[in-house]
Amino acid sequence: MNKFSLSIKGEELILLSLRAVFWPTNKILIVSDLHLGKAGHFRKHGIAVSKKVHLHDLQNLELLIKETDAESVFFLGDLFHSYQNTEWEDFLDFIHTYDEVEYILIAGNHDILTEYPRALNVTKKMVLYPFSFTHVQEEDLHYNISGHVHPGVTVRGRMRMGMTFPCFVFSEHYALLPAFGQFTGIKKIKPNKDDRVFVIGDNQIFNLP
Repeated sequence: MNKFSLSIKGEELILLSLRAVFWPTNKILIVSDLHLGKAGHFRKHGIAVSKKVHLHDLQNLELLIKETDAESVFFLGDLFHSYQNTEWEDFLDFIHTYDEVEYILIAGNHDILTEYPRALNVTKKMVLYPFSFTHVQEEDLHYNISGHVHPGVTVRGRMRMGMTFPCFVFSEHYALLPAFGQFTGIKKIKPNKDDRVFVIGDNQIFNLP
């Protein structure tokens, strides 16, 4: 697993090639847009998608918790794609296995369940100086960290052939995280001139010039 250390507002943030951010000061692991249950949602509508895609996401989350020794996990929205199905049960098993970790869901537009497990603290926004954490980007007095967009950029090679990769975007006042879930898709964005963009490809992080 590749990583990149970045200083934001005097705080170190570690970007991880598994599409996550770790904040060492508070031992918080930050991930966005898992969309657990999306495979089950597709199966319900007759499209055969294996639940293994979500099990792989949970395996990556497990690896990150172990590697960083995180005490908290912030989910920046869209943890679950739709209503409850078997993938939700897999997630419950996961958080019960790592019950020493605090789990906080900053609810997104897909988080529509009427009831959540007590082990999962649900809120619309978290503020821990100097950052605010939301699902959708907000203008804020604090440096805002969000997801929702599933950002990606197209990188072109010598033959002008392009491939689109997930990325982190760090602007002057906000950051966008890539979707953690592998079965989520990517929305191509056009970064601003002064944005710092970190592309994820082949389990590596590249600082895009």
